[in-house]
Amino acid sequence: MVYEERRKELFERSESDCVVLINIEGSSRPSLLYFTGFSGTFATLVLSKKGEWVLTDPRYTEQAKKQTGMEVVEYRGGKKFTEFLADFLRDLECEEIGIEKSRVSLSLFEELSKNVKASFKSVDEVIRKMRMVKDEGEIEKIRKAIEIAEKAFMDMLDFVEAGRTEKEVAAYLEYRMKVHGAEKASFDTIIASGERSALPHGVASDKVIREGDIIVVDFGCVYDGYVSDITRMVSIGDPKEEHVKIHEIVVKAQDRAIENAKPGMKGSEIDALARDYIESMGYGREFGHGLGHGIGIEVHEGPRISKMSEDVIEEGMVFTVEPGIYLEGRFGVRVEEDVVMRKDGVEVLTKLNRGIFVKK
Repeated sequence: MVYEERRKELFERSESDCVVLINIEGSSRPSLLYFTGFSGTFATLVLSKKGEWVLTDPRYTEQAKKQTGMEVVEYRGGKKFTEFLADFLRDLECEEIGIEKSRVSLSLFEELSKNVKASFKSVDEVIRKMRMVKDEGEIEKIRKAIEIAEKAFMDMLDFVEAGRTEKEVAAYLEYRMKVHGAEKASFDTIIASGERSALPHGVASDKVIREGDIIVVDFGCVYDGYVSDITRMVSIGDPKEEHVKIHEIVVKAQDRAIENAKPGMKGSEIDALARDYIESMGYGREFGHGLGHGIGIEVHEGPRISKMSEDVIEEGMVFTVEPGIYLEGRFGVRVEEDVVMRKDGVEVLTKLNRGIFVKK
């Protein structure tokens, strides 16, 4: 029922007589999953006053029937898929078609608009706003993705040591996430050690981890289509005094955001709760990214929690709180929590200790 309700809301809010979400090898895959439950890489959702359909090819016909419970129309070649889709839409006599413009390539859009005599409008913002607010079923899936990732992280602590490469540690962490039930990693796992920890997105490299290194471990996994995204710090041997100092500033900044964020605040206001403290400690220039981002089906979705964000944070929105300080050529520190906004403030979904994990 939840998918039917979402499709009904999308169609009504689009104010078009057709809505078409095109998933060709992954383009609108997140939205197809959100509105139908279909997890494959090739399908198109068509909504109109005359009915609802999923168009796919023989690779996914049975999967689409089982996952969506909708009427499935099979594409078997003979003509380009865009021509097949255009024929289907012409039969519906749609005058205005809502599409997810940000997910459609220019060439595909040009082909479709050439073959279908209708106007097109973007439904991107409608979808973005719908997906920003999670129901309890979605939140539970995110909670499970967090639980799996945290178990894998604790396993990884037994494996990480001086002499191993960052790639080896990342591979082991991703392996353990799958052992615990993950579909896959949410993103390329970040294992950034020593001076590379100053790279905010320092994806695991061939660098050998050394004694005395501080390590940014940014990781997450997918469970039943929903993601987690967590960052913790690991030290090989006792952390240096400066590592501890910067870590304390980052955690205090995070505490200020978590303890004071409330529904109705803009993303920029929540960002300022942490950013102002970091700036007061003299490290404003070293915190160069936004405080957080929404998570759900994708690891980066609405709402934005940044200096420029006008997103108003509502109950049910799930997002990260991840302040960081990066000292170029030396080291960096980031700690990241996943939270959900509730009526009285945020609930922290992540459970791992936020201190520096020491591996001796």
